[in-house]
Amino acid sequence: MTRLVLPDDPRASRLFEELNAAYHRFLGRLPPPVQALGRRRQPYLGGPDNEPFGGVPELNPVLAATPWLFWETFCGLDDNTFLCTAEAGACYVVASIVLDHIVDGQADPLGTTALLYQALYEHGLAGFRTTFPSDSLFWGHFSRLGASHLASLSAELEHQDPAAPVSFADLRDMAEGKVSPIVTTLAALCETSGQPKLLAPIETSLNHIAVASQLLDDIGDWRQDVEAHHFTYFVAQLDGERERDRGEWPGVESLQTQLDKEWTDVEQLQVVLDELDQSLQAVHDLRCSGWTANVRGYQELAHQHLTQALARHIARVLRP
Repeated sequence: MTRLVLPDDPRASRLFEELNAAYHRFLGRLPPPVQALGRRRQPYLGGPDNEPFGGVPELNPVLAATPWLFWETFCGLDDNTFLCTAEAGACYVVASIVLDHIVDGQADPLGTTALLYQALYEHGLAGFRTTFPSDSLFWGHFSRLGASHLASLSAELEHQDPAAPVSFADLRDMAEGKVSPIVTTLAALCETSGQPKLLAPIETSLNHIAVASQLLDDIGDWRQDVEAHHFTYFVAQLDGERERDRGEWPGVESLQTQLDKEWTDVEQLQVVLDELDQSLQAVHDLRCSGWTANVRGYQELAHQHLTQALARHIARVLRP
């Protein structure tokens, strides 16, 4: 996970500190069991993590800090408007992350996590309602992106069985749906700043990096995914066009043989890099140094993975 590098502007640092303070105030108003869960890392990061949650600086900056990644684009907003939009967006996006863990079966305890999701969603929605009147064009984007997010979660459940094929188009739809709550925050910033035409290139950039980061994760985690019966696009590529009965899972060893034979990881890492190139191209004409640095960070990571994959394959070929 990349860490947020704040713009070299004292105002940016101050507003980010205020966002974190606002999030802790929000948690402090929740019922005690929900508040206690919200102060742990587990509902945000998944897995059995009971460490204290330090707030939004601990999250991937793409989740809660996109306004700062596009600082040059939106810093013309006054402090109150910028902060209110950022807080509404952060809670709305974090709610989507909590919901994702619920759908994946990683929520513990389930009931309290569901209540935390509801509190986050309602707080984010209330913030948007404070900013935008009912006839604002923002609500059209809100509805469109919300439907995309719901469809992506549903599709992810549908494709958990190897009998259901997973195409690259499926991967793209699911990745773009998952990033749609983040796009909602940027749609709000585009509307409040009077720059609605900027949403299209920004959304395109986020969609490409969503595909790239999802595929990069799936390449690195494919063995764990198979063992957890989590069928991904990359696992489908390793499995080939083989038709399987419902519930029939491929073995790790057979998939490893296919990977060694076809160099599937190298092939798909090239796809990752192509998606990242397109992400940068989409915002080529915008002033958003924080965002481009974030994308380039993913490029460096993908290049490292590609170098390691090539080294493994070459060493195996040359081995006596």
